[in-house]
Amino acid sequence: MMSMLTMLTLAQTADGPTPPTFWMPTGASAHAPSVDSLMWWVNFIMWAFLVMNTALTVYFVWKYRHKVGTKFRTDGPTHNGPLELGWTVGPVLICAVLFIFGFKGYLDLSTPPKDSYDINVTAYKWGWQFKYPNGAQSDDLVVPAGKPVRLVMRASDVLHSCYIPAFRVKQDLVPGRYTYLWFQSDFPTGMDRPTDGHHLFCTEYCGTGHSNMNRRVFVLPQEQFDAWATKQANWLDEIPEEELYWKAGPKLFARCVQCHSLDGTKGIGPTWKGIWERVTGGAGSGNAFADGSTYQSLIGPGKQYATPEDYIRAAIFSPGEHLVQGFGNVMPTFKGQINDKGIDALIGMMKKLDEFDPKTGAWLKAPPTASAK
Repeated sequence: MMSMLTMLTLAQTADGPTPPTFWMPTGASAHAPSVDSLMWWVNFIMWAFLVMNTALTVYFVWKYRHKVGTKFRTDGPTHNGPLELGWTVGPVLICAVLFIFGFKGYLDLSTPPKDSYDINVTAYKWGWQFKYPNGAQSDDLVVPAGKPVRLVMRASDVLHSCYIPAFRVKQDLVPGRYTYLWFQSDFPTGMDRPTDGHHLFCTEYCGTGHSNMNRRVFVLPQEQFDAWATKQANWLDEIPEEELYWKAGPKLFARCVQCHSLDGTKGIGPTWKGIWERVTGGAGSGNAFADGSTYQSLIGPGKQYATPEDYIRAAIFSPGEHLVQGFGNVMPTFKGQINDKGIDALIGMMKKLDEFDPKTGAWLKAPPTASAK
């Protein structure tokens, strides 16, 4: 008992993240100590009653076991006011105390401070988009240290759920409505090493690519975070047009690789291998769509898409308009998430797929100019 109380006290006063335990991972948010404390008390009470009830059961089974020559009574006590009052009032009081602390914790978790830093979160099959107030976007969550952060969340297709174990927060994302969660982490993690940051999971099964939604949460000092957010908002604009396809293409393709391959492997979506040949009327451009239409019937002067580039742009912004045969309507729209320069980078990459590693998407050639360093 004393060791547990000592552990709770140390966990709530330690100058750093609470250490991981058998039950819980590292606690790295302002919520963690109170959540862990309540969980430990619930577990302690549960184990105390389990041990007591088991011990009493074993004792009474042994004490009142059948003995040879024992005469059984057919009558017995039918009522015991103090006993019934005790086993009713006692558990009710315990549950009431736990409810009060639990409800207070719920209110704290549900009420973000007015000065919180808002990040818009969109969950889709199968990934996350985090959008920051300055227009920056990222696939992993990056937050400033020592500042309350509110996630304004929605789902673009099916139910998802955002769970950050180290912050002790979890909230469902529902199509057609907004949900929120907030946290504050005072302990920077860095973001340079593969082991930096905390885990972020989707904990609502959302289809075959559900496990691809695992992400990282990085906590940065305010100055470093501001510099990162500024660079993240402008990185695409700083790339020269001639370097766009090999510098920006692979980075943007990282959001596509969960569903699309480069080597011809069938995935959730059609492979990119040979895509430029298909859209320009080359090999494999026959009856390509579920509605019976073909690339030739859709792309060309006077047709729905004047150029192959127009078709690819439409397929990214309105992916359900023409479904490739054999694939379902599962791709979310990327309208508002990628600009024209990003579309140009992806199209440029599609035109020169032979220059990229079909497994990783990395560019295989040496930088052609000094500015490529």
